[in-house]
Amino acid sequence: MATDEDTKLQIKLKNLSDQFTLYGIYAAAAIFALFLVRLILELAAIDPNAPDAAEKPGVAGVLVSKLTGHINLIVVLVVVSIPEGLPLTIGVSLAFTVMRMYSEKILVRKLDAPEKMGSVKEVLINKTGTITRNEMYVHQFYCESKFVKNTRNDTLLNCELSEDAITRIQESILYNCEARIEMDTTTYVPVGNGTEVGLLRFLQDADIPVHLLIQKKLGQIRMISPFSSEKKRSIVALNSPDRQGRVCVYMKGAPEMIIQYCGAMMAGQSRIADIDQKDILDNISRMASYPLRVMGLAYIEMDEAEWTQYEQSGNAADNFEKALDTSRVSFTWIGAFGLQDKIRKNVRECVKYARDQGDLSLRLISGDHVETAKQVAIKAGILRPEESGRNYAVMTGKDFRSHVGALTQKRGDDMGSDVELVPEHPQAFAEIANHIRVLARATP
Repeated sequence: MATDEDTKLQIKLKNLSDQFTLYGIYAAAAIFALFLVRLILELAAIDPNAPDAAEKPGVAGVLVSKLTGHINLIVVLVVVSIPEGLPLTIGVSLAFTVMRMYSEKILVRKLDAPEKMGSVKEVLINKTGTITRNEMYVHQFYCESKFVKNTRNDTLLNCELSEDAITRIQESILYNCEARIEMDTTTYVPVGNGTEVGLLRFLQDADIPVHLLIQKKLGQIRMISPFSSEKKRSIVALNSPDRQGRVCVYMKGAPEMIIQYCGAMMAGQSRIADIDQKDILDNISRMASYPLRVMGLAYIEMDEAEWTQYEQSGNAADNFEKALDTSRVSFTWIGAFGLQDKIRKNVRECVKYARDQGDLSLRLISGDHVETAKQVAIKAGILRPEESGRNYAVMTGKDFRSHVGALTQKRGDDMGSDVELVPEHPQAFAEIANHIRVLARATP
């Protein structure tokens, strides 16, 4: 059963309040004792036989008046020693802190959040949109064994690629895409996932009317296997808008994942050649080290009658995935596209301040290629040069899981205790946790 527990600050304030109250009681008792001693001395000094004794109050009158005043003073001392305004003062201070954070575009939903943030020692940072701007554009690409830098708007149409390759690139980007085209004041603007938006802008820069061509897929799609963090790819199958009776299947995603499904590659002049995986993977690593987010494109085209076998029983996407897993389907590699996403301003200074002044341990978690994540971490200051060569400093999600094993749920002795996730190999996990700075190709 979940219960609301006091925060560390609330516990400290309660203890401090109790201490102030206790000290106030001790001080009031000491002062009251001194008042009693003084009162006794005053009463002892009263002489009832003095000539002016009739004009002055007697022992009883002095005792009642003095003792009443002393008791009132002691009560006041005990009451004022209880710091009732301390929690209110801290609350107002936290409120001002939250308002200041809001002015810096940080939304705080709970007032005790700044206190909890102050106890944080480990920070896991996402790359895209956090370290980087999430404003991607195609920097270079590798297709038909040609390495091309995107140095001008119409590079795609003037880079000696075959007409067939250009067509496949356009269709793969436009048809296997969840982004949409919206009308701005005077222009058509891609909206959606940053990677897909960057690829659409790549086509727009070449004056390709994406707002018209993307509509060709409407009513033609026969199967969609959406992108997932586990598969690192997406697939779409549709009736070819330009080739009657043909079904085109386009795959897009992490190139090292896609290339394992490819048995051929586009080789120029409408030729298909045996795939050279080593050459492609070497160029992918080269692009990733810039650092660039590298996306691979592949396709397969078949007769409509051949495609219907995947729709005969059950879900077409599930049947096609089974065919992929059993190597009954072989794609043709189109190319790899490297998108640049610049690091946000002042990120390096913020990271340095967090590490040096805040004593925080920062780690980058990314779904990108290991070289892309590594180079971004170095540029941001998360991974220092002297750390990059250490064991476990840079790992992939697959390697991490193979070292620490599976996670198991463990509950404490109490019935109401929370469930804790414990790795299968806790010693390996502890060793990796002391050194890891970058986790690439991470999956949930």
